[in-house]
Amino acid sequence: MTGASASQKDYKTVIPGDVFALWVDRLGEQYTLTGPVGGGVTARFEDISRFAQMDLDYQSTMLPPGKRYLFEPAEEILSYDISGESNIPGNNRETGGKQQKISVNLPGLPAGRRALIGVHPCDVNAILYLDKVFLRGPYIDPFYTARRENTFIIALNCKSVTDLCFCHLLGAGPYLKARAGYDMLLTDMGRGKGFLVELVSEKARELFDIFSSGRPPEEKDLSAMREAEASLLKGFKKNLDMAGLQNALLSRPDHHALTETSDSRCLSCSNCVMVCPTCFCHNVREETGLSLSRGGKSRIKKIRRWDACQDISFAKVHGGNFRAKRHARLRQFVFHKLDYEGQLGTKGTVGCGRCIRWCPTGIDLTEIAMAMMK
Repeated sequence: MTGASASQKDYKTVIPGDVFALWVDRLGEQYTLTGPVGGGVTARFEDISRFAQMDLDYQSTMLPPGKRYLFEPAEEILSYDISGESNIPGNNRETGGKQQKISVNLPGLPAGRRALIGVHPCDVNAILYLDKVFLRGPYIDPFYTARRENTFIIALNCKSVTDLCFCHLLGAGPYLKARAGYDMLLTDMGRGKGFLVELVSEKARELFDIFSSGRPPEEKDLSAMREAEASLLKGFKKNLDMAGLQNALLSRPDHHALTETSDSRCLSCSNCVMVCPTCFCHNVREETGLSLSRGGKSRIKKIRRWDACQDISFAKVHGGNFRAKRHARLRQFVFHKLDYEGQLGTKGTVGCGRCIRWCPTGIDLTEIAMAMMK
């Protein structure tokens, strides 16, 4: 960051679109650029080589960018090699007393740097939720931590809302209110007026060296932003009494809205969980190599994969399954998204609407909640 930029209060500037594009292209010399491609509600985040490949007018994606790139769907967390014979008592009857040798291998932590560009407010808030899961508490996840530290996040205020969005009910959009957890915030000023750029982190202030190419925002710019946000807020179609929600859900755990929906429509396919930006459940499974001959060497990998509370096997434990019924699994998802604030101090949804959009039968957790509140 130049000395001139450091004097700008709040580190806000209005930058022409072509100038900002050149800066992003140059950022690609230090970071892998990842941004939205395609448009509408079926866009996707992909690695790109230049700014022009992105569609910053997109509305939504199937997979949320934070969860996809910070908490990977599958990754090896360790492996171990087994050679020789077992040292477990009773297993050496035919081995002549030879012992088994076990060596543990820890994979290296992710090291590549990524710039995640165009992340909508709901998805930024989802990343903040995942931070509470993986960066705080008695266990800090080293893989998530490494990716988080090496990811430069450029947030983007929304230009439109969909019929399934309800982020406004959670304070998670359509404009970003959080002042931490990301590096830079863009607002498209429209009609070729460029971007209002807000530098939030010290890293952004170090990297953004074109501050002098822009101009300080004027009152008319800030007024236009407020008007655009107010217009978006009028476009939401979903409404829900969030204040009375918790008591309604807790007092009616077997409400017919849950049981009838689960019996007639829920497929337990887990689409809702897979596309949810805040779902963090995972399982660890072992993958065994094929070199199992006597006296040989075998490598066993422990792989962490996304898991889903909607899968019937998820709640299987010794002695039974505590969510064997489909209605219990659907209730778990609805309650976790809308009720369990005690777990992390906030609701488990950011109102992105993905679980509704990508449900094969169109199950809407907000409609279930409204029915339970009647």
